[in-house]
Amino acid sequence: MKERGNAKFKFLDKFIGIPLIFLLGLLRLKKQIRTNPPQTIIIVMIAAIGDTVLLSSILKEIKHYYPNVKITLVCSNGNIQAVKSMPHIHHIIKFDFSKIWKSFFIIRKQEKYDLLLDFGAWSRLNAFISFVIKAKYKVGFKRKHMFRHYIYDKTADHSDHIHELDNYRNILRDLDYSLLMLKPEFLISRESIDKIRTILNLNQNYIIFHMFASGSHKKKKEWPESSWLELADHVIEENYKIILTGGKQDAIFSDSFANKVNGMKDKACISLAGKLNLEETAALIKEVGTIVTVNTGIMHLGAAVGSFIIALHGPTSPLRWGPISETSIILTPRIKCDQLLSLGFEKHHCVIENGCISTIEVKDVYKAIRAR
Repeated sequence: MKERGNAKFKFLDKFIGIPLIFLLGLLRLKKQIRTNPPQTIIIVMIAAIGDTVLLSSILKEIKHYYPNVKITLVCSNGNIQAVKSMPHIHHIIKFDFSKIWKSFFIIRKQEKYDLLLDFGAWSRLNAFISFVIKAKYKVGFKRKHMFRHYIYDKTADHSDHIHELDNYRNILRDLDYSLLMLKPEFLISRESIDKIRTILNLNQNYIIFHMFASGSHKKKKEWPESSWLELADHVIEENYKIILTGGKQDAIFSDSFANKVNGMKDKACISLAGKLNLEETAALIKEVGTIVTVNTGIMHLGAAVGSFIIALHGPTSPLRWGPISETSIILTPRIKCDQLLSLGFEKHHCVIENGCISTIEVKDVYKAIRAR
């Protein structure tokens, strides 16, 4: 089963998930207080890559607070590559949507954990996974109209008005953790760095274009191709070589775009979409050092590896989903959206045909690049 943007899954999650979680909450005897420091913690995070990169900050906080704790993380096919490069994880359990009952069996037969932390904000599936897992004390989000909080012993409010990382931090605050406000981190192996260095020419200036968003409203978060082509023309004049990143599903469009750019100047653009895994992409972003990207997981990845980021936001607020970075320039539409996306799947209508992101002007992006 496709995990993101799946209408059937969302229908079942809402109309079966809500009453199911409510009934399970009635059956579960909730604990009133957590006592001893945990020796084992299990974290449920089956969301997208960007959410997972943000979670790395929380893992660091937990290990600082409890240096000897062993952390298990439940992930999905959609974010397992990111999880494998997270710090301080002792064990990974993949929840496979195509083998859903087998996945429930696997998580149920695990040992009983001292503490469960669920960082899902809306999916009732997260809550059901949390119910199935054996743990002495369970903590998750309570969010208005989501009706998914009934099975937890303790809840933290999930808000549209703060950054998602601050929502994550609030779960720890509700457990009386003393936070250091650590930044997200993404681990890169020596092998991945070495592979990328065989691709790059040390005497060439590069810039990365990441044109592709994800989720239910991906097209509304993507800058028009014509704007990318105009920007490419400008950076080529500055003697940059352009590298395109993306997933396998983006490869055809990316290759076509590279051909158009190379029609302006031969060998000025290379498409690596679908040719690198996530860790290798992180190594590329780190080595190149500059990326222009729409608001997506790769933006958070760029922030985690310390790259200079020009982040193009459409119907998403930088205060809610911006890069956690001191080396970034955030550009927003010249018009104000009636309703910004918070969880990513809400109904959204824009009066601009190409979406509000199309009102970000090329000259402003080029100016940001030159400010590097």
